[in-house]
Amino acid sequence: MGFLSRVKSILKNTLRRFGFELVPRASVYDWQIMGLQRDSIDIYLPEGARSYLSPTNPILKEYQERFSSSDYPVKEISLWTEDRVKTEDILYFRGHNAYVFQEGRFNRNILGYLLAYYYIKTIDHRRLLHTLEEDNAFGAITYSIDGKQVSRDLLDSILEIYFLDSHLKLNEKPVFNILDIGAGYGRSAHRMVKAFPNLTKYYCTDAIAVSTFIAEYYLKFRGIEDIAKILPLDRIKDELIQDSIDLAVNIHSFSECTLTAIEWWLMLLKENQIPYLMIVPNSGTDLLTQEKEDFRNLVEKYGYDLIAMEPKYKDPVVQKYALNPDYFHLFKFNQGKDI
Repeated sequence: MGFLSRVKSILKNTLRRFGFELVPRASVYDWQIMGLQRDSIDIYLPEGARSYLSPTNPILKEYQERFSSSDYPVKEISLWTEDRVKTEDILYFRGHNAYVFQEGRFNRNILGYLLAYYYIKTIDHRRLLHTLEEDNAFGAITYSIDGKQVSRDLLDSILEIYFLDSHLKLNEKPVFNILDIGAGYGRSAHRMVKAFPNLTKYYCTDAIAVSTFIAEYYLKFRGIEDIAKILPLDRIKDELIQDSIDLAVNIHSFSECTLTAIEWWLMLLKENQIPYLMIVPNSGTDLLTQEKEDFRNLVEKYGYDLIAMEPKYKDPVVQKYALNPDYFHLFKFNQGKDI
């Protein structure tokens, strides 16, 4: 073995111990070397956004005071805390941050976006790629694919909509109401309202005051506040009983909560006899918290039986390489089950 070959072998073995591989430059893509070259480097902010979406806004302060004075167990320390949302995230809440991670692991790269987009085109019988649009607002990272601006917000939402519609036939219902637990900035609310003209009410609730503040603003910005409503944490028990809810959704939220917090939410769902619950965990086919605690037993304890679990992309190759290959779980409430 020559000198250069020995050096290469030593480097390979050393790098592997730290989780890296030594590969020829010709074998990797440009974005793997230089970082992602995004199409959306301009950030669209509507008039007044910069002054309103501020940590000093009195409305945000009021939400923080109200939430801090409540004693609900959903406030237990978990991955999601008020300080997880940085000051810049309040204004650029659709950027690469805790609300929507858009780069890095889980195929969050241009090829992952590309594969997800063309997969959706093969199943898009309702033409949601045409109906639902992206505008780069508030820092959303987008790529121009097939002549269309594409974001993770858009792609994830369409796939979630098709999963729900395939099992619950939401498009065929005369009316229906949804409760979104851990609604974040209101991503799902925006997309669901635009996709379903028969959606009567979409309630957004969150244990984090700053998320509630941002979502309230975002729903108004999108012009959907008549249908998509904020349900503040300190009023949820009283207000929830005024409307029957057909479906609760929890997208990447329970996985970031404590078991005590998850149980509180499930108790609330059982009390209101909400018939269906969709969960998208951070852990694939398993329902695990950030501390690797299984909460499937809690879901079943409160009367919810699993009726469907599917990969986000039904093609196994696409599921392996496309953007954020999650698993969708759908549960049905069994009224006859005792705790």
